[in-house]
Amino acid sequence: QNNMAYARKRQETYVNTAKGKAAINKSRKKEQTKLRSTLEGRITLRYRKVKCEWGKGVADWWLKQEPKCVMCDKDVLYNKAPTRKKGRSNLAELVIDHNHKYTRKDYRNNPKLLPRGLICQRHNLSLGMVKESTTELRRMIAYLKKNK
Repeated sequence: QNNMAYARKRQETYVNTAKGKAAINKSRKKEQTKLRSTLEGRITLRYRKVKCEWGKGVADWWLKQEPKCVMCDKDVLYNKAPTRKKGRSNLAELVIDHNHKYTRKDYRNNPKLLPRGLICQRHNLSLGMVKESTTELRRMIAYLKKNK
């Protein structure tokens, strides 16, 4: 028992040194590289990130979602955790669409509060450009109808 306490104390001391911090970072990087190589691993990493940013309730909700944009509902399935390849555009990525009257902190603190859905970057950018205004969208539709 006494040896265990001594070993733990030595490990805690080592972790606080520059060499120990470098070893931990190397180990974490190795784990992340391994996880990024598979779809399941990328989903695990993404789940961790969503859980950290949005809270467990939203992260569990995200995990259950179909990897498909709720607006365009194409036959093409989007990958919830795509690979990070050089030169790959993030337009094929799905983002969490939420009501902007709530902050991420609200979502973290209230597990019953859930986002609206997963949408593709194209639709996310479109909603942002019109500031989520239905009036603005109606004007745009009227303009398009008038100028066919």
